[in-house]
Amino acid sequence: MMTAVFRALSCLVATALFLGSNAQFFDDFTDGDFTADPVWQGDLSVFIVNGTQQLQLNNTVAASSQLHSPNAMTTLDEHEWRVRVKQSFSGSSSNFGRVYLVSDQPDLSGPLNGYYLQFGEAGSSDAIELFEQTGTTSTSICRGTETAIANPFDVGVQVIRDASGNWQLSVDPMGGTNYILQASGPGIAHTTSNTIGVTCTYTVSNADKFYYDSFYAGPIQVDNTPPTVLSASIIAVDQVEVLFSEPVDETTAEDPNNYTVIPFNGVTTAVRNGLDPAKVTLLLTAAMVNGNTYTLTVNGVQDLAGNASVNSSTDFAYVVPIAAEFRDVVINEIMADPTPTVGLPDVEFVELYNATSDRVFDLAGWTFGDGGTPVTLPTYTLAPGEYVVLMANASLPLFPSITNKIGVPSLPALNNDTDPLDLRDENAFSIDNVTYALSWYQDAVKDDGGWTLEQIDPTAPCSGASNWRASNATLGGTPGTQNSIYAIVPDIQAPSLVAVQVPNASTLEVVFSEDMDASSLVGGNYFITPTIATGDVFPNGSNGATIVLLDPLAVGTVYSLVVEDVSDCTGNLIGANNTATFGLPEAVAVGDVVINEVLYDPVGTGSDMVELYNRSTKILSLAGWQMANVSDGVVGAPLVITSAATLLVPGGYVLLCEDQANIVLNYPQSRTDRFLVTDLPSYNNENGSVVLQAPDGTQLDRFDYDDDLHFALLNKTEGYSLERVDPDRPTSDNTNWQSAADVAGKATPGFQNSQYAPSPDPNGEMTIEPAIFSPDNDGFQDVLTIAYRMDQPGFAGNITIYDPAGREALKLMENELLGTSGAVSWNGILDSGSLGRMGPYIVVFEAFDLGGNVERYKQTVTLAHRLN
Repeated sequence: MMTAVFRALSCLVATALFLGSNAQFFDDFTDGDFTADPVWQGDLSVFIVNGTQQLQLNNTVAASSQLHSPNAMTTLDEHEWRVRVKQSFSGSSSNFGRVYLVSDQPDLSGPLNGYYLQFGEAGSSDAIELFEQTGTTSTSICRGTETAIANPFDVGVQVIRDASGNWQLSVDPMGGTNYILQASGPGIAHTTSNTIGVTCTYTVSNADKFYYDSFYAGPIQVDNTPPTVLSASIIAVDQVEVLFSEPVDETTAEDPNNYTVIPFNGVTTAVRNGLDPAKVTLLLTAAMVNGNTYTLTVNGVQDLAGNASVNSSTDFAYVVPIAAEFRDVVINEIMADPTPTVGLPDVEFVELYNATSDRVFDLAGWTFGDGGTPVTLPTYTLAPGEYVVLMANASLPLFPSITNKIGVPSLPALNNDTDPLDLRDENAFSIDNVTYALSWYQDAVKDDGGWTLEQIDPTAPCSGASNWRASNATLGGTPGTQNSIYAIVPDIQAPSLVAVQVPNASTLEVVFSEDMDASSLVGGNYFITPTIATGDVFPNGSNGATIVLLDPLAVGTVYSLVVEDVSDCTGNLIGANNTATFGLPEAVAVGDVVINEVLYDPVGTGSDMVELYNRSTKILSLAGWQMANVSDGVVGAPLVITSAATLLVPGGYVLLCEDQANIVLNYPQSRTDRFLVTDLPSYNNENGSVVLQAPDGTQLDRFDYDDDLHFALLNKTEGYSLERVDPDRPTSDNTNWQSAADVAGKATPGFQNSQYAPSPDPNGEMTIEPAIFSPDNDGFQDVLTIAYRMDQPGFAGNITIYDPAGREALKLMENELLGTSGAVSWNGILDSGSLGRMGPYIVVFEAFDLGGNVERYKQTVTLAHRLN
């Protein structure tokens, strides 16, 4: 396929086709064939136009093959031929190609009159050679540079014949159009032509290794385009090599006055390259400053046709290679799961950031990987405080507004859930590493895709889960610019012990609140009660440690771990929160754990939440537990809340939510150390069902909630959780649920419910507590609990509330089958739906069996109101 220069030439030739009087020929094969416009003939079956739009020999046996096309020329004077030729083998007497510039016969294998270029010969001095052929006799006109094509090559060739019959052979060894004159000679035997073509002679091993492109034959192309500066490369602290778009005139190229370098650097001397006349080396008047960006401007430098450059400029940076230290350059933003898209293209990328204030780094030779074969980065100057986005080459056009980006052939595929990312310099020294996880998003909606993970403080000495969160940008990320959640957060807070996980009876996995100093973890002190001796300690991730126990844990024993003398990566020693309980987990059974609090109608578009409570004496592992909802009476597909061996100790709470930040925003009193961010099923804002299941699908608890369970006098239920009054009473007992108290903040995420009221142990058949209650939703004695105990089973019961005048005010229980013991609650709401007036009320409990036995109890209670 032709280069950009060849494309420019094609436009010029197309114009010339209409202006010239002599036949002209051009073909760059971008139409995908060689059978039309122009028409090629000959051994059509063994040639193709390949995927890069080049004419290619494509045979499978040894042979001599040719293609030719009509090209009538009534004169050869002042004419030019151009062609690109590639042979990916070393030539020999059995393997060579010819390009016939001129022929009076279409059959190029027989006697003819014309001129041809030969590529390949016997021996090892192969050069491009121009021949004059008369009949079957060939005579050399001129021969190019010796050994120039002794090895596989890809060259651009230009041949010019003047009116006197003198021929010039020029070559661009890089396959372009920056031609350099190699040879010249006379040839006047033939002056007309009607055919142009190629012949290939080859053995079977080279039957598909001849390539041709960008043929041109016609009048000499007049060069009216001045040379431009393509690049400026640093050679030394005071030397720059300039690359022009074409060979330049030696005299003007070596005039220092034609160059300016800003800021503050003049040019002392300029020397054109003897081997490549498109290159000029400049010696500056002063040394360049590390980290500075310079602008080179060129005026008056001429090409070989006399066209002079005008204000052609380029920028270049002078960077002294400096060895980066750990986290000088950080992995700062990660798009691991771009689907479904929010606003950014559907591709993965990683952003790097230079976190230093005074150091410039060249990323050439650095590598980025995720545990497999890493990708090597190209040259890129990353200045202090600057960002660069790393992506696959194919993704670059999808980010047209981002200029600070690096393309690589293939970016390592990033896992959606977790992946160990590693950035290393050219010497394989670790510069940064990040092992992200889904929990880092802290948002169960954003972790489903389309949002990046952003680092909060890129200057932190280490960076783990506490320093990352999902992006808040409207597009889903901020590639190439400052992160949406950016904040410099000096770490002056002591780390705390968050949890202890027990993968087996002889191993503990300790989790801290932030990234820890690995060496301090190894040398720390760990005390277990009841006493178990500890052995080796190994860092585990950025914020954890693995402890080997010298004796196994006992089933049914609750242990306490105290950690001392460990520090975070900034040196803060662990503080008072250095204790956690743990034990060997036992199998969960129905009744061990209950749904304890539910927020199904959050504020605005906030997060739902479900709190679980371990009412057993067992240590339970949450691994594999599931949450579900109910639709049309059918339990929906469950969602696993965690695969980690997170422990729930006796009397412990765990708060499940999708967006921890949102819960904390609305309920700042939250116990975040008891949070588990996870996907939850969709829960209706008015009524529905919350289902908790064991790993094997056994239903551990189910709560059928409804707005009617809230305190009747609330103006709205939005933002209020429903709290369980007594974890030992049935979940299905509607009187066992009450709106969270206003004074408690409308919810109690992760700690004891504001409406918690354990049922009294019945003193006789009926016990009521408290004797005076005030149902104003302030969290203090808001409900009245009526507990009963029967001597034997088989009784049904009624509980009726009478007002001070002896009138029935509420039927709290009616003909319900009783257990041998139980309790119900009254929140002061009457059958009328209104709050009872303050004063004494009579509670009557009546129990009866089928044998006609009736037991009747009554007790006076007082309903109090707040005095304003």
